Amino acid sequence: MPWEVRQIILGIHIFLAINWIGGVMFIGWGVFPSVRNMAFAQQRKFFLALIQWSHRFLTAAGTGVILTGIVLGTIGGPIKNLDDIWHTSYGNIWLTALLIALITLLWGVFIGYRQSIKVFSDVALWETADSGDKKPLSNALRITILLESVEVSGFIALIICMVLL
Repeated sequence: MPWEVRQIILGIHIFLAINWIGGVMFIGWGVFPSVRNMAFAQQRKFFLALIQWSHRFLTAAGTGVILTGIVLGTIGGPIKNLDDIWHTSYGNIWLTALLIALITLLWGVFIGYRQSIKVFSDVALWETADSGDKKPLSNALRITILLESVEVSGFIALIICMVLL
């Protein structure tokens, strides 16, 4: 693969990674805390719309990161056969990063997203909090935050792998 093409793919890879990781972390650490000052009914509607809208873009970005990472490691990189994966440190780290990225993306799509939709779609949970009993909502949000933190752990592990490559 020509060097210029590899650099373009690397640029796309980095851009998509920034959007995937940055998007998830911005929602969790930027938007979520700031919206908590809104009325419960507004919070629920806002988060439900945000999660539904951003899900497809974050999933596409994560998928793009994985696909461009495969191209960068194989066609544009040193992995030319299975022995290169098993018998080189680059191949070992590349495979580790690929597995972490796949697990992180699948976790986000099938665990984190579904949990978020479940909590933000439960009108009764939010109405109960609005009438004064905030404990059930707090517990549901705590579980959601815990499940979503698995993605953040995956992102940290991916960044460590990229530094090692």
